[in-house]
Amino acid sequence: MVSFAHPIIGQIAGREVDACTQFLGVKYAALRNRFAHAELVRYDGSGIDATRFGPQVVSPEQGVDMEFGLIQQFLPKPDFPGISDVNGLNLNITIPGRANTIVTQRNLLPVLVFIHGGGFGIGGNWWPQYDFARLVKLSSDLGKPMIGVNINYRLGVPGFLTSPELRAAGYKANNSLRDQRVALRWIQDNIFGFGGDPDNVTVLGESAGAVSTGYLLLSDEKLAKRLVCLGGCPPLLGSVLPLEVADHAAQSAVAALGLKYASPSELVDRLLDVPVQDLFAKMSPAIPLLPTVDGDVISKQFSYHSFAEETTQMPGRQWIESILMVYSELDASIMGSMNLSHRSEGIAAKFRESAAKSLDDFPEALASLLDHYSLSLAATDRIEDNAALLRILALINDVTFFLPAINMATKYPKDSFVMAFNEPNPWDGPFKGHATHILDVAFLFQNFNGRLSQIQRDTAVAFGTDIIGYVSGENPGKAFGRGDKGAIGIYANGKRQDAADGQELNARRAFLHDLAHGEKGPGLDKVVRVVSEFLVG
Repeated sequence: MVSFAHPIIGQIAGREVDACTQFLGVKYAALRNRFAHAELVRYDGSGIDATRFGPQVVSPEQGVDMEFGLIQQFLPKPDFPGISDVNGLNLNITIPGRANTIVTQRNLLPVLVFIHGGGFGIGGNWWPQYDFARLVKLSSDLGKPMIGVNINYRLGVPGFLTSPELRAAGYKANNSLRDQRVALRWIQDNIFGFGGDPDNVTVLGESAGAVSTGYLLLSDEKLAKRLVCLGGCPPLLGSVLPLEVADHAAQSAVAALGLKYASPSELVDRLLDVPVQDLFAKMSPAIPLLPTVDGDVISKQFSYHSFAEETTQMPGRQWIESILMVYSELDASIMGSMNLSHRSEGIAAKFRESAAKSLDDFPEALASLLDHYSLSLAATDRIEDNAALLRILALINDVTFFLPAINMATKYPKDSFVMAFNEPNPWDGPFKGHATHILDVAFLFQNFNGRLSQIQRDTAVAFGTDIIGYVSGENPGKAFGRGDKGAIGIYANGKRQDAADGQELNARRAFLHDLAHGEKGPGLDKVVRVVSEFLVG
């Protein structure tokens, strides 16, 4: 155990690990109840014990194992820190070396804040795959020391449930996204006491965390200097709900919790009394608890293109100096695992039938789409279902992950960069040998290095080195922004190579753009519907 004096918090007890100092379970906000607005913690200078992980927010304990299953590899887990609906808003801070030494240095260190993924339903900053110690140590070894922070934020019912009754009682929508911003305000106020520079913060999110990171562009508060989106960005497929859809989801959630017949006057109190375990155990995955257009945190319903092109309702474009978009060749493996694994038999025919309904007025576009991804009847009548699934996932990947990342980078008015993490998954599982969803961030934190070959460890280090450089203010490659198509850094086989002007990848973008916007094209939003309607069956 180590201890040092923070100028605001007082004496803080932490722990040393891997040549770093960690302060765990630091509470950044207080909650009056599970739906209340998060209020910044204020300190009296008496100090805190930060030697143990704080409780996770309301979400299943086995969520960490679910994500290990998607990564296709497991790590040893620390003791489970428990679940709390009012005390889960905490963060972990990792500092290179000893805290006293860092704090007394003249120069404040850049800060990397991680927002975890998990579909807005699972996640925790205590998960071992997201331990910052090895990545922070690497930053120190490279002579570019940084501070790492990972945060908890409300998920599921406490994070996104909204209804007319809750709003009338003063409970706002999008608690999850609001919590993230409160955590960033805490960092602005307190990180200097740990040796961090509040004016040099990079926010990195993965999957749902990447969507959250992108939504910081809608904030009029200057909460970060740079953004990194791994495996997702707004408006990721189905990731934002119109208010009326969110209200309909609330009706389903209320029924699932056994409160269908509660009167409007008593519903809020009844929701506050539901046992914590029921808030996730009784929720069907079919009930969408997701970011909602509330006219505040999310100002309006954005289309596929308008999020990248919007100016008047994106004040963050003025204070975010640059963005880095990272995608993988099979980020859509998450859809394969979560949405399609039970529908694999005859999946090519099912896809053709669904796509034909989605593009019923555009037969030429349908034929071109099926032909391009080798999904026509002639192309699939003799292949196995798994091969057809991979072709469908390639299409989903281009529409859902690749194109939004490229579009965002191309339209951003300042510097933007694009990286492709294409290292194949080395571990046994349905997507072994493919660059799968979540693998990028698993490699980034260096926590799986002992389970990798030397070449793949080199990829992990190369990726981590470039992210550390970006956090330190270095450009990771040729910029995409300001209309420049740039070059795409591709991580695979132990290193990063720049695709010459992104020629092959720009060709992929051009096909979908031409398909959508040609003389008889259906428009890109209609192409997106091909994917969304198939995924929901």
